[in-house]
Amino acid sequence: MKTQRHMKAKASKHYSHRGPAKTFKAKAEYQHDEKESFYSKSNRIIIRLEHSEKIISESSKKTEDQYKPDGTAFFVQSGKELYVVTARHVVEKGYDLHAKVRSINLGTGEIEVIFLNLPRNRWVYHPRQGDIDARYVDVAVMKINSMMDYQVMTFLYGLDKQKEAKGNQLPLMDPEPPQPVLVFGFPSEIGFELTEQRPLGRLGIISMVAGSKFLTMEGRFVEERACLVDIDAFPGNSGSPVINQFNLITDPKIRLLGLLIGTNPRKHYAIIEPVSRIRETLEIAKGQSLEGLNFWAVPGKNFKME
Repeated sequence: MKTQRHMKAKASKHYSHRGPAKTFKAKAEYQHDEKESFYSKSNRIIIRLEHSEKIISESSKKTEDQYKPDGTAFFVQSGKELYVVTARHVVEKGYDLHAKVRSINLGTGEIEVIFLNLPRNRWVYHPRQGDIDARYVDVAVMKINSMMDYQVMTFLYGLDKQKEAKGNQLPLMDPEPPQPVLVFGFPSEIGFELTEQRPLGRLGIISMVAGSKFLTMEGRFVEERACLVDIDAFPGNSGSPVINQFNLITDPKIRLLGLLIGTNPRKHYAIIEPVSRIRETLEIAKGQSLEGLNFWAVPGKNFKME
């Protein structure tokens, strides 16, 4: 995993949470802190996508914004470029989405919540479209700008000719049975109340590769590279990253294997798009221009882009 650096803001007002100890680290130490657990890092890699709705408060009778969850997404970095990746059906809506992103302020060592705005017209979809019998490839990517002196975590995508290729976490080969996997995301309902957003991890196994016109979801065939996973997943998990079941001895490197696109909670199965479909969509999104755009905001702060 690699970090994406963001720019320090000028004003002092911000939303913050208690973060690392206040003995400040150098940038390189933050980027390669091996003492930080994967779960701690996952809080800065994986984000919950939301939209806001206007509601009238019963107590004050005033109009307030209420945040509604839409699904899960995650960051991928290729060279100096930063991307948000999720499932197409999560973002193909009639409204814009946003996320609250936990980032390390390299100047203070504290974790701050930065708002990421995701306009609906900026998503790039995989070019494989569906038809009356088959579903489209359910992957969406948005290229976003970065800021200096703030840090989120990302999966690293390095092509063969890039120096980052050695650290590449998006493998060339798609997963096959019986690959054990982990899924981290933001289910909308698990039967308990949570006081803050945290990704929930679940363990599963790749059970089957769909093949041509074999596996159906909502009345249409999923595309041939999609995989069936034996796992418990819930609404809100769509767009969640699927990674290998890593361990320090036999499989220490974390690899992105795909993203979750559908689930049947009653049958304890889910469907994922494999990593090859993510790679293909990232290559198309690389052509997006970021001139004059800013996706980041915190009330009271004025950011300058890198």
